[in-house]
Amino acid sequence: MPPTAATSQPAPGAGPAPVPVRPTPAQWARTLAVGTVAGTLHLPRTPGTCPHHAGGHAGGDAGAGAGAGTGKGGRTGSRTETHPVQHLTDAWGGLLLLVDEDSPLQRRLLEVDADDRWDRVPAVLDVLDVPPGQAALPRARLSVTGWVEAVGAGDQRRLAAAAAAVRPLGALLDVGTTRRLWRLEVADVRVTTASGVHLLEDEEFTAAAPDPLYDDEDGIVTHVEAVHRDALVGWVLATLPPERASGAREVAVVGVDRFGLDVLVTVGSSTTLLRAAFAEPVRHEHELPRALCRLFACPCGGSGPRSGLHG
Repeated sequence: MPPTAATSQPAPGAGPAPVPVRPTPAQWARTLAVGTVAGTLHLPRTPGTCPHHAGGHAGGDAGAGAGAGTGKGGRTGSRTETHPVQHLTDAWGGLLLLVDEDSPLQRRLLEVDADDRWDRVPAVLDVLDVPPGQAALPRARLSVTGWVEAVGAGDQRRLAAAAAAVRPLGALLDVGTTRRLWRLEVADVRVTTASGVHLLEDEEFTAAAPDPLYDDEDGIVTHVEAVHRDALVGWVLATLPPERASGAREVAVVGVDRFGLDVLVTVGSSTTLLRAAFAEPVRHEHELPRALCRLFACPCGGSGPRSGLHG
């Protein structure tokens, strides 16, 4: 059964209620663009190729602007083929694709890039976010429509350093030898969240910052469940109306971001999603222990000897 309406409540004894905020669509887009969750790249299909034998990557839904799906009259198929891809960004939000030199994706990009029918390689990058422990309930989806452009050999290492400054992947050390970077020039950025589909302006996307907790969200959820379980349950019981609190059976953290926690509570035969908002946004993972202690009214205020996430 789906959750009932979400709420946002302060922690007991934590002072005035914080403003109930969640990540904006632009912040979601920048978070997914960083590449913590691998994406899918949709490229034009080779003419005459059977959709079921296009390198094992026949495409389905290619996202906004891809021209894929089920045709009229019940005909199924796609004008695109799909490839898993590691995408990254530089500090300004520029999108990059990190590709193995001997991969099917690299060969296909070279083929399309050399094809006279295309001035540039049209593509759609599709990234689906799934919250911890909720494999069937995606929270957000990023769809970027644009063109893949080759990067010259002289710029490969420079772009690798720019990407490493945002997310230091070890694979970036191989750029210039066994891996290559391509640039994804953006025409259209859309992000789908629970509030709908949002078309982002370039300025919105580039000005937003990725969530500092997203890369270790699974570990943070595990930590909260293991170390702060009693305080979490106490917060839930104090937040729910007394008549509902008495029927609460299960409590689980199903999401963490810079603004707070999503807490799923089973009450009787229904579920309710509560929003445990931090007093102020977390700018770095190092600030999370203090935010949790303020949320749960811990007397140490996040400065105690056991306040670290992994302590």
